[in-house]
Amino acid sequence: MMMVLGVHFVGATFGLPSCEELRHPTSTMVAKELLEVLMIVGVNCFVLISGFFSIHFSVRGLLRFTTICLVASLTVWAYQWVETGETSLQSLWDAVRIYSNTDLWFVPAYLGLFVLSPFINAGCDVLTSRRMLGMLLVLTFLNVYLGWYWSGKVNPTGYCMMQLVYVYFIGRTLQRFMLQLQRISSYAYFIMYLLATACVFVSAMFLPYDKALAYNSPFVLASSVALFLTFAVGREFNNSIINRLAAASFWVYLLHKSPYFWIKLRNQLLNFDYRFDGVEFIGWCLLLFFGVYACMTIYGLIYNNISRMLSSRGKR
Repeated sequence: MMMVLGVHFVGATFGLPSCEELRHPTSTMVAKELLEVLMIVGVNCFVLISGFFSIHFSVRGLLRFTTICLVASLTVWAYQWVETGETSLQSLWDAVRIYSNTDLWFVPAYLGLFVLSPFINAGCDVLTSRRMLGMLLVLTFLNVYLGWYWSGKVNPTGYCMMQLVYVYFIGRTLQRFMLQLQRISSYAYFIMYLLATACVFVSAMFLPYDKALAYNSPFVLASSVALFLTFAVGREFNNSIINRLAAASFWVYLLHKSPYFWIKLRNQLLNFDYRFDGVEFIGWCLLLFFGVYACMTIYGLIYNNISRMLSSRGKR
């Protein structure tokens, strides 16, 4: 989630250099592009984790996801109401329509993946390893060749449900072949991640940034898988504090990328760019970055704790 926030702070705020500019770059251009290509794997890795461990569909889980998205949307609506003193039934209705009236493309896309997950899981369970690889090849043809290469409507840039289904299936495939994948060390996978990231950077010199940094770019996909495997094949790690923070981190996306909050964040970053230079500018940006991440994660933790308490009382 830090990578997702970082991509928004860098590319979505200050813009990225064109492929022509990258052929004669300044140090600022290189820095922005390097940060972007290192962090662009965030969304893919999030879905790879879902696929590797499998989504366990339940009506209760669907209601929990819907409630989280609804509370986040109403939080933004309430904040805007308190700050501006202006509201209407239409704005409230818009806030409630979290799936059909949202600027957060990931929310309805993940909803689609969530409700399809039991069927995908059932299919994966009965597929032989050879047929699973065959299915992965078919999905790659659809998403990468027809989608990314030819800008096909099936999946032109990866901002759609089809991308999530594809990456989820990659995660399931990695889980199936984990014994073979563990023969390669974490260090080797990390080197692969850096090499794939370098390929993303080079591709940005010849392709428009929305093509070079598309989630279904073969280089971005390779970088995502390599970074995921860096941790997946390593020593098993479990920490209750980190798990709780991870469970609350989705709130960072839901809150900061809502149009009302995002405009404020973007304007503040642009103000930093206008007022400060060099190390001072970087320092203020980092302070805002970690402040946003911490505040919105804490908000998520508070919600999760309240939800857990209410759930435990309901079972009594």
